[in-house]
Amino acid sequence: MSYNAKNYTEQGGDVTHIGGKLVFDGDNGGGLLPNQAACTGSSAGETAVNALLLKLKNAGVMVGDAITLTVTNEVTDSVAAHADRQDNTSHISSVTESDGVITITLDKKVSELKDFDGGNGWGIHKWLGIGVSAGITPITDLQYNGALLTADDVTEATAVGLSAGYFVRWVAADLVLAGDNSQKSVDSFTLRADGYAETTYKLLIVEPSA
Repeated sequence: MSYNAKNYTEQGGDVTHIGGKLVFDGDNGGGLLPNQAACTGSSAGETAVNALLLKLKNAGVMVGDAITLTVTNEVTDSVAAHADRQDNTSHISSVTESDGVITITLDKKVSELKDFDGGNGWGIHKWLGIGVSAGITPITDLQYNGALLTADDVTEATAVGLSAGYFVRWVAADLVLAGDNSQKSVDSFTLRADGYAETTYKLLIVEPSA
């Protein structure tokens, strides 16, 4: 018997051919298999199952695990050359994350922060720093905007007093406040790791009302 469909089951139902796109209907992550948590045991069978789950998540067949983000403004620049950046950072009264939005609340107007060159071609702006953790250790297993973080990012985070698992996100507060994404410091970034769903986070600057 011949078939002219890409997806079909042979007579008897023992063999199914998938030549086209397989879509799972219903509330299952936009056509993906629903997320399955990894086994917590260490037997050979559980290890094999976890390896399969990881492959399914990384291949985009199964919904990846959710990243749990933690943010902090406890970024301490002790280098004299970074005094302006440290001063700007000290005016963060709080930094929080909710539903993919990182809100940086300041105790003074962005216009009152100090301007300086961020270096590496990032330009003169009102730079400040926050610490970001996706719960992935080491952070070199974490992709930031599609590229793995490196040992330099670990060194940088350590230099400003952040704990293991954190990296520094330098923020041009003036650009973020203005919604200006035409330059390097845009107001959003994506994070991803093995088995985790790629997630985009948006930055929001909140100034004092008076």
